[in-house]
Amino acid sequence: MRRAWITAVSCTALAAGCVSQTVSRQESAPGPDAVAPSLVVERFLQAVNARDVTTLGRLFGTRDGPIAARDDRTEVERRMFTLASLLEHDDYTILGDQVVPGRAGEALDIMTTLQQGARSVAVPFTLVRARDGQWLVERIDTAELSRR
Repeated sequence: MRRAWITAVSCTALAAGCVSQTVSRQESAPGPDAVAPSLVVERFLQAVNARDVTTLGRLFGTRDGPIAARDDRTEVERRMFTLASLLEHDDYTILGDQVVPGRAGEALDIMTTLQQGARSVAVPFTLVRARDGQWLVERIDTAELSRR
């Protein structure tokens, strides 16, 4: 019995010595400013497939804020429904982002690939930081989507 216990303790100690842990320094972790634009694109694309025109209107806008807060509700719903019809997808991948030249700190281009059936389409999103600090989808390059 004692021999079994010693073997178990030895195996546990040996296994513990094989475990590694990666510790990252806090300053290397991305802050909310680095993550927020990608999350906005993800939420936008989820709302596209759900045809949630209300959410799309809250996430689409300019430096002055979301279009839902300043434009006619019926017009916003029509425009967002049209956009959702064009952007409907089976899957998506966010490939990365880059600062828009001349707009550092206020705008990012986020490259996204949409899977629509058998085809994969590159769709760049431009996000802008509104005056209140939130990130909004300002522009979507739909040129590749209209080539069917």
